[in-house]
Formats: sequence, C-alpha cells, structure tokens
Amino acid sequence: MARVPPLASAGVRRVVNGPIPYSPDGNPYIGPEHGLRNFFHANTFSFGITQAGGAGKALAEWVIHGGPEWDLWPLDRRRYTGYADVSYTKAKAIEVYQNEYAPTYPNEEREAGRPLKTSSLYAPLKAKGARFGARGGWERAVYFDPDGSIKDHTLSFRRERSWSNAIAAEVRAVRERVGVLDLPGFTKFEVSGHGAEAFLDTLTCSRLPRPGRIGLSYALTERGRILSEFTITRTASDSFYLVAATAAEWHDLDVVQSRSPSDGSVRMVNQSDAIGTLVVAGPRSRELMGHVTAADLSNAAFPWLAARTIDVLGNPTLVLRVNYVGELGWELHAPMEQLPGIYDALSAAGPNYGLRDFGLYAMDSLRLDKGYRGWKTDIETGYSPYEASLDRFVSLQKPAFVGQEALIREAERGVAQRFVPLTLDDESDADAPPCAPVLLRGENVGLVTSGGWSFALNKSVALAYVRSDLATPGTKLEIEMFGERRTATVGREPLYDPENARLRA
Repeated sequence: MARVPPLASAGVRRVVNGPIPYSPDGNPYIGPEHGLRNFFHANTFSFGITQAGGAGKALAEWVIHGGPEWDLWPLDRRRYTGYADVSYTKAKAIEVYQNEYAPTYPNEEREAGRPLKTSSLYAPLKAKGARFGARGGWERAVYFDPDGSIKDHTLSFRRERSWSNAIAAEVRAVRERVGVLDLPGFTKFEVSGHGAEAFLDTLTCSRLPRPGRIGLSYALTERGRILSEFTITRTASDSFYLVAATAAEWHDLDVVQSRSPSDGSVRMVNQSDAIGTLVVAGPRSRELMGHVTAADLSNAAFPWLAARTIDVLGNPTLVLRVNYVGELGWELHAPMEQLPGIYDALSAAGPNYGLRDFGLYAMDSLRLDKGYRGWKTDIETGYSPYEASLDRFVSLQKPAFVGQEALIREAERGVAQRFVPLTLDDESDADAPPCAPVLLRGENVGLVTSGGWSFALNKSVALAYVRSDLATPGTKLEIEMFGERRTATVGREPLYDPENARLRA
C-alpha cells in the first residue's frame, strides 16, 4: 500500500478462490517441453506470486538465450518422463502437501505412487531383503537387510543410522571380494549411420573412442557449460551406444535429437526401458563372471574401458569393462527378460567368492572414494569441464563442437574455481550436505556438491568447487554444516586407488 497508495482505500471488491496446483515434487515446471521446439512451461506454481520474479527471468532467458543463467533442473518439466501419469502425480501431490513444512532428510525414500517401474529382478531382490528407492521412476535397491534385523528406520541428518552396518558390509564386499548390483533405467541410446561419427564429434567436447572401446564424453552449451554426460561405447565404425543418467532420458533425447542432422545420415533408437544393466564388481569379479561366460576376460583380451559382445548363458550380450565404484568389474547390458537367468547363475556361484548384493547407498560411498561426479549434483550447466576438473575429457584440437570457442577462451584466461575432493579432519557424526559453504578464515571460497562417509577410507568425504588457488592438495579449509564449522583438507583426486590399479587388475 505504501508503494501503490490507492490500494489503501480501495477495499475488497472481489474474492477469488483458486485451486493450488502441485507437481509430484511440489516444484513448478519452468522450461522446455520434451520433443517440442520453442514451447516453454511456466506453470504449477504452488506458491504463486512469490515465485513469479525468478520464473519470469528464467523463462525470458530460455526464450532469448536458449537457457537460464542458473541450472534449473529441479524445475525442468523433463525431470519427469512418461511414468508420471495422473494417478502417480495425484498420489505424490497429496504426499507433498502432507509434508509441506516437514524437513526432507538424507536417504528419505517416500512411498507414494510406488512401485511404478520395476526391473525383472525386483521380486527376487525384494525377497532377499532389498529396501528400495525410486530413481527416475525406477525402483532400485538402496541397501539390503537379508535377515530382517533392521527395525529402526528413523531418519536423521546425522550419520549413525540403523542401516549403516549393512552399507558398510556391502562396501567391504565390493572392495575385498565381489558385489552385484541391479541398475535398471539407465538412459540408453543406439546412435548409428554413416554420419554418426561426425555428429557425435560435434555434439561432445571429448575424443570419440575406437571400435570396441569406451569413453566418457560431455555435451556442452554454447557457453561451454556442462549440459549432458554420456558413456559412449563404439560398437562398430559407424555405431555407438550412449549411456546417461536415469533421470536424463527426456533431457538427453532433446539434446541429441535437436542437434542431429536432418539428412537421414544418423539413426537413433531409445533402448532405455528394454535393456537392463547388471553390475559385477570387485577383486573376484573375473572369477565369478567365469560362471556365466566362457569368453576370455583377461586383461589382454578384455582390458579396462573395453566393450565386447560375448556369449552369456547362450545369449550374445554387450559387456562393458567399466563401473561407477572403482574396482575390477563389468556392466552387463542385456534385455530385461535375460537378467533373471544371469543373476541366478551368479548368485548360485557367489558363495564361493563371497558375493554380496549391494545397493545405491553403498555405490554412493564407493563413488565418492573415486571422485566420480553425479549429473545435476556435481556437474551441471553452472560449470565448465575445466572448472569441474575434467580437463582430460576435453580435446580442443578435434573438429568443431558446440561450446568449443567458449572453452578456448576459458583455457586462455584460466578458471576461477576447480572441483576437488576434501576429507574432514574429524569423524564427528555428520557428513557435508549439498550446498554447504566452504570457507577460508570466514570467507566463502567454495561450495559442496555432495558428501558422505567413505567406509573404505574411514573418513567423511566432500566433493566441492573451491577457488582455484586453494585447489592444491593439503590446503586446509572449513566446511559449514549444521551450524558448525569443520576443518577439511583438500585431497588429490582420486582419494582411493590413485593409479587406478584396481580397475586395471
């Protein structure tokens, strides 16, 4: 009323009561619609006018510049794919409303609308004590309670939880023996055709792998920021298999399709739902794999970062020697209907090698040891590959690619921040949450993107962006978390197995 004085005397002339719209997570939809050009969402604002200013700014930047100043993935319509139907959205919206003012805890796996998408191993894993969480609509085991002994499921911001011992046992199995993990729902595209190589060279800033090899590649924005991350396997001279994050399916479909040539030289098939992924990892994984295939798995025949289509229980199966946990191991990419037979054969032979099922919580601890980045957590459009310390995946000498000119300019001037691992100097009882500030003598010099307890290193690990001059291993910093400042030390990446000897074993 001070700003618009007539409002003070206008009185109430009309009252409008309107329904409050809710998305499955309570966040609005701002940004492009999957599969459409120049169609943008700005709707489902559960808090209405309070969100208007930021939404208007972001939407204008989408329309004019092709993307907002900040990464707004939590608001992007494409974070939900086709599984988010009316029934699911209604169930989740009610759940969100019921928890409107409740804190959201780490490892909180809310139940409404689930299960929705399940792999062919869902039932046997559940029978073995799997506790599940939903990722991109897919049910994935987060940890296993095989004897049903975990009764307390109290959530907390502190580390000590009733299931910590189960996660520790799963981590030990992978680091010392062998573990198996069902990972349904990876985004998977087959890209082929006589123009496929030239197209992928333009799409990504990384060198493409040779036939039979695997490479980690990044698609960038025009500003040289990280847009998408793909594991690219070259299955033939003109055929490629792209694997990306589960939640990225519609996002990456748009990225690939919007940039692909229209002359028919490139074909793309989305295999995300049809092909499942079974991870076998650990020092004894080669021995265990011998029970499902007679193929030569030696280093000479099947080295690290190699891909082979081999016979697995009588079926040709694409097998990749790569994983997200940093151990000797393989990913088996097979049609969903074939996974139960493979899993049963591995499980039957498993006791001889100390096999254990493991879940996402153990995988997260294992990947922190290696500094493996998470899409839209550790890497997003707020950062360039150089800031994310991914220099080794950038090739400025390759043919022109999207974002190349921006990266050349950045390489010349240097970057203001770098991605580093930090270890907390004391154990305490909590780990650094995302967005925790990193400090030096009280000055904000960085930001944590993910953190957790390393059962292998027996330390609390945080992955963070810090000011470039502070990225030297051994630098002492502080992390502000839960009202306290905790000292932390910058480490050398990776913290675990720095020579990758275990991956190459």
